[in-house]
Amino acid sequence: MDRFSELPDYIIHQIMSYLPKKESAQTSILSKRWEGLFASYPILDFPDSYTYLSNEKYSRKHRINKFIEFVDASLLRFCQQKLCMQKFRLSIDVLDDHEGSFAFLDKWIRLAIEKKVEELDFDVQAYRMYTLPQEIFLAKSVTTLKLGGCKLENPFIIHSLKSLTLKDARINEEVLQKITSQCTSLEDLFLSDCCGFTNICLYNACKLKIINMQKFSWKLRSIKIVVPSLQQFIFDSESYRELNIVIDMAGCPNLKLLKLSNVGFTEQKFHELISKFSLLEDLNVCRCDPLEQIKISSHLLKKFSIGYCYGLKAIDIDTPNLLSFTYDTCPIPNSFSFDEFRKCSPSPPKEVGNLHLQTDFTSNYEAFLDGVLSICYPRILSVNNSCQADCFFIEWLYEKLINKDDNCCNIHDIKCWRHYLKNVKIESFIPYKDKKPLHLDSLIDRLRELPTGTFYFHLDW
Repeated sequence: MDRFSELPDYIIHQIMSYLPKKESAQTSILSKRWEGLFASYPILDFPDSYTYLSNEKYSRKHRINKFIEFVDASLLRFCQQKLCMQKFRLSIDVLDDHEGSFAFLDKWIRLAIEKKVEELDFDVQAYRMYTLPQEIFLAKSVTTLKLGGCKLENPFIIHSLKSLTLKDARINEEVLQKITSQCTSLEDLFLSDCCGFTNICLYNACKLKIINMQKFSWKLRSIKIVVPSLQQFIFDSESYRELNIVIDMAGCPNLKLLKLSNVGFTEQKFHELISKFSLLEDLNVCRCDPLEQIKISSHLLKKFSIGYCYGLKAIDIDTPNLLSFTYDTCPIPNSFSFDEFRKCSPSPPKEVGNLHLQTDFTSNYEAFLDGVLSICYPRILSVNNSCQADCFFIEWLYEKLINKDDNCCNIHDIKCWRHYLKNVKIESFIPYKDKKPLHLDSLIDRLRELPTGTFYFHLDW
């Protein structure tokens, strides 16, 4: 007896949500009940027209037409069930010479709204941008709205909307402001590769917590946000040249996470910006080349990351509750002078719980290790083992740690890390795939036989 088929409909629908679209559709041929279960499945997902129509012997126009017929039939079949729709996701490549292609999109949105859809995800690829139908403005059930390749000419009010994503969309400043202020339940806003404005001003968004902005063009001049409820702001222009823009977020006193990438900040502008966020816990700065110095004092900052800021010369941080610090740069200096370093940084090394090292075959390993261990003394030191260059580095590192030369700086009053390291042992090796730690005394001897993973060394100071 098929006990699986005895499960309630909602449980089988939950199981179907974990299956790929093709396998989910194949369940409809098992029996009449399974056919009905597939027809009543409240998640309608059509991610790519070529997923179903990959036969190259047919023309592109023919394949798109067949895909439109497939989506249309699936929607109509669901609408006959008199059920509410949980999610409607569609990614479609529309031919502009296909008459009525946009009319189909309008029809599908209307049907989804009539079925009280909660999540609407529409990505349209066409020569002309798709303009949303007026029915979208009447939606009362939508909580998540994702739009790609669309043009928003008029603001809409959806009081139930909590998350809004716009990708490759055309929208002007006024419409964006009205949407964020009039959709009173909005909590998350994601903008990517959008055009139609040179300035962004957001205010009166009483519940907005997260703003994520990516792939903005050089035309963007300023961002002003007055949203006291905002907790996270992420901006990444992903541009080949940094955007020299003005960011005013003085009206966001509760911000806890700030990530900035490819922004042409001067030191003054950068420090003026972060000084407004007394509750900041997570700061990430990447590819901001004009920055030469970063100076931060905070008792609340827990995570700090700096990446590829090639103009950076000095970092001065007073953050007693910092839990994680990440620094990425390239290239790593080829030499290190302990005496010169002590003149510039008189503070003794700090004891830390975990330190992860990542380098490449072009680096000077000696300078790299001396520089890092002059800043901190880690209890756990981890290194990736992903390629042959990593094997060389791990072998070299282990040799340096266990066979340290205590006579390296006897003539100096302040000694280097070699004089304070008491003992080293291999803690474990964790493969990337199964995540099961290996505890073997001969891990180093078997290094080249091991799969890709991470080595963990335990250091006693």
